[in-house]
Amino acid sequence: MKAIFVVYSTKKNIQMKNLLVLLLLTSGLCFAQQENYKQLDSYLEVLNSNEKIMGSMSIMKDGKMDYEKSVGYQYKNEKEERKANKKSKYRIGSITKTFTAVMIFQLVDEKKMSLEDKLSKYYPQIPNASKITIANLLCHKSGLFNITGDADFGTWILLPATQSQMLARIQKHKVDFQPGEKTAYSNTNFILLGYILEKIEKKTYGEILKKRIVKKLKLKDTYYGGTIDTNKNECQSYYYENDVLKSASVTHMSNPGGAGAIVSTPSDLVCFLDALFNNKLLSKESFKEMTKSTNEGGMGSGITSLEKNGQIIFGHNGRIDGFVSFAIYIPEIKTAIAINTNAANFSMMPIIFNALTNVNGKTFTMPNSDVLELTEKEVKTYEGTYESKDLPFDLVFVAEGKILKGGPNLKELHNLKATKKNEFTLENFGATLKFDDKKSSLFFVEPTMSSPVQFTKKK
Repeated sequence: MKAIFVVYSTKKNIQMKNLLVLLLLTSGLCFAQQENYKQLDSYLEVLNSNEKIMGSMSIMKDGKMDYEKSVGYQYKNEKEERKANKKSKYRIGSITKTFTAVMIFQLVDEKKMSLEDKLSKYYPQIPNASKITIANLLCHKSGLFNITGDADFGTWILLPATQSQMLARIQKHKVDFQPGEKTAYSNTNFILLGYILEKIEKKTYGEILKKRIVKKLKLKDTYYGGTIDTNKNECQSYYYENDVLKSASVTHMSNPGGAGAIVSTPSDLVCFLDALFNNKLLSKESFKEMTKSTNEGGMGSGITSLEKNGQIIFGHNGRIDGFVSFAIYIPEIKTAIAINTNAANFSMMPIIFNALTNVNGKTFTMPNSDVLELTEKEVKTYEGTYESKDLPFDLVFVAEGKILKGGPNLKELHNLKATKKNEFTLENFGATLKFDDKKSSLFFVEPTMSSPVQFTKKK
């Protein structure tokens, strides 16, 4: 075949060259992204095929969507099923708290309230209300009893509730400590903050959310949840029992309110975090106040921070019924990562950190499917209590036949999987334990740690 050459005018020639350069750059970028996230794709698929998760993940970098992936089903029953996709909507649980905190700080920016306002200004009937400030509620230093610890929680959480009923449940419990004495996570704090938003704005939480965040950022799939409607791409929630998918109970969304009632997608969540960390929602003063750590655990106001491999990471996790979510933002690389699941038998922490590893252009260790069969005698040699100079807890190991169980105390032991000689994984948490040959010490590797921690066997 003969080559055909066409001569264009100078203007057309320049236009075609520019178009060619653009196409080459775009195709090269797409190829690079696919290669960069190829391992992450495989990882999520492996977790799904092994009944570890069903859900969706999104990554936004420099304000642009860089990655979207869904595995498993939006819903599945004997009659029908629908696969999850990037438009699948999930209940996000406590990530709702970050949204609530942003809206509170917006009111502070508008001089409609102050962080030093006392809870008694809004709800004087709550125990210690005259001592508890809005700031105390935001950073979990109020001392208020966590309402999810109520003896009847498992019953009333499934039924509709009015604000008066929820306030009555809250006020019947004594405080756990005085405001500011320490930090203790409590859903009560953010339920009350949600009510305060409604009292000041004279609108429902859902209406305030829509006005202050959703419309401002043009989010398409974020709102106050109601009865799950699968016809609107809303996911049903499940749990795994012996690797079998079972339907989870369904919280009535009138109960969690500002502490956990939002429905969203990971794509909307990364857009939200990107906007928050790029000064599109708060004044610089309020943003600084919201994100500053108030204790050694990195707790801020509706958001938490930690350091991993020299990078500061901000974020929040969420759990409600069978839904488990995690969303983070890394300012240094201007990247947001979010994962929403409607079935999970695996910790979100290693998933989110492995995604971050891929974002940083590195590979991570894939789950080891190999299982090393040990005898009862061999398992027995690992029994004992191990202590560390670097961590404030011991690790306890107990043999049960051919299974080794381990954890921070006898009441919290998990099955460990032997993968290599002297090596076990706490699979659902992404942790690895490597014993020495004499079983006198071990190295503990966990996703939040930048380096392994050594434990020594107590005599």
